Amino acid sequence: MPNDLLTYKVLAAELSDLLVGGRIQKITMPERDEVRFSIHKNGNFTLVTSVNPNAPSIRISEDKKDNPFTAPTFCMLLRKHLLGSNLTGVEIFSNDRIFALSFMGKTEMRDVSNLTLFVELMGRYSNLILCDGDNRVLDSLIHIGFEAEAKRVIMPGITYRAPEKSDKAELYEYTKIAEKLQNSECENLTQALLKNVNGLSKISAAEISFRANENSQKAVAVIKEFNEIYKSKIYTPCTLADYSDYFITPYNCIKSADGYKLFPTLTGAANACFTLADNKIRKENYAKDTLTLVKRYRDKLIKKIGFAKDKLSECDNMENARLFGELLTANLYRLKKGEKEVTVENYYEEMRPVKIPMDVTKTPQQNAAAYYNKYNKLKRAKEFSEKQIVDYSTQLNYINSVYEALSRAEISDVEDIKTELVNLKILKKQSGKKGVKNQPKSAPKCFECEGFKIYVGTNNVLNNEVTFTLGRSFDTWLHVKEHHGSHVIIHKNLETDVIPENVLIKAAETAAFYSEAAKSQNVAVDYTERKYVRRAKDAGLGMVNYVNYKTLFVNPADNSK
Repeated sequence: MPNDLLTYKVLAAELSDLLVGGRIQKITMPERDEVRFSIHKNGNFTLVTSVNPNAPSIRISEDKKDNPFTAPTFCMLLRKHLLGSNLTGVEIFSNDRIFALSFMGKTEMRDVSNLTLFVELMGRYSNLILCDGDNRVLDSLIHIGFEAEAKRVIMPGITYRAPEKSDKAELYEYTKIAEKLQNSECENLTQALLKNVNGLSKISAAEISFRANENSQKAVAVIKEFNEIYKSKIYTPCTLADYSDYFITPYNCIKSADGYKLFPTLTGAANACFTLADNKIRKENYAKDTLTLVKRYRDKLIKKIGFAKDKLSECDNMENARLFGELLTANLYRLKKGEKEVTVENYYEEMRPVKIPMDVTKTPQQNAAAYYNKYNKLKRAKEFSEKQIVDYSTQLNYINSVYEALSRAEISDVEDIKTELVNLKILKKQSGKKGVKNQPKSAPKCFECEGFKIYVGTNNVLNNEVTFTLGRSFDTWLHVKEHHGSHVIIHKNLETDVIPENVLIKAAETAAFYSEAAKSQNVAVDYTERKYVRRAKDAGLGMVNYVNYKTLFVNPADNSK
């Protein structure tokens, strides 16, 4: 995304026009790196300041998030100083990726208070810093101490200063830009712009080069035009069709097959992109720890199966031990103590001679008993190892289904899976956990097709619910063949209903989409009546066996949206 000065200056101007003069009515912190301000000015607005290192942003948003029961310390500090104050300015600070939000309010003693919240949107160095009227830091979301490698200090009581910049030309220094570009030894204009001009992203530098046709003099004119783009004729806030990027105007250097989506405001375009990115990042982070735990448990099971197979391979020669014991017992009358090896006839193989190693410290009878003991020990080991392999393989199959569900889980699904893992004693129950509201209860996905309701489970808990609670004996049940995935039920209105082929295909496509085979083509999906589906004994929640099925082949598609 072009999170550079060209974009941020326009965003600051737009936020200023929309919010300056508004009153701060509420401050919340739904995420540890996101603060939201409810501002009233000719209506209610939610200003989001996020310093998530993967998607830092400032924007106006309409989405809602649950807040913790106990507000974080930094949120309490902001409430203390900023609640009830007025937003008096939104500006870019130090010609860098820093928004300065100015507030004017009153202290407990009714004195006028001027405060500034610096919103630094600098990737992994992003931060929120609250300062008083003299720019002394009151506190920050992230503290930077006096470590040797720290380029600056952000601690309460320290005077705030922006990060140091190199000797690049600023975007408004047109003469200096022209000189640097003219004297540049870079291979192309894009590289020259990035090396010599402060505040440009790669995509914006590429766009300037494209519009200037690799001419350095024209590039200065394009930069000037972009600096003055707000409310001009070419000001056209937009996003790519998939909301992966947003721009102050359509960038000609990007060949987008699906074109652009236009927005009336840049903050609207930014919100469309960052809401999508934020949801994806939050979901991935929320499931990440559980995913790591499940993967670790899965790896342990794989190792246990390997150990059991190795032990089983050691039992391959147990019949030899039994044979040696039997042959020694049959020849005790002619064997003596102290022999290292004896040769006897194997009456199972036409009296073929067999050499049997002996323990010289034991009598022939004791040697025979030792071989019988070895045989019995290996026999028990074989039975135990075979049982272990079956048990561990069943557990592995179940854990693989959990891992697959986690890889595509929504936050509510993760909560279901966590509960499932706690019940299995794979995950420890977090007793007495404070500060987080309960996530909304998950539910199967549901959609209609030609009058038929179709239910889709997205984890083992919901699969069990779809099949054995929502599904009736005469309903049609679907599942991708030989892969972990969702259980799907087509709910018949009457027992005599015949499922139309189109409905069956839509349901099968969805079953394939919510499975391990989601990225494959021509996926096999089995379907049968629900009455032919049975829980697999001791195989885990959502594990089933089914018979009397038919198979159709479809390409995965999410028809539940």
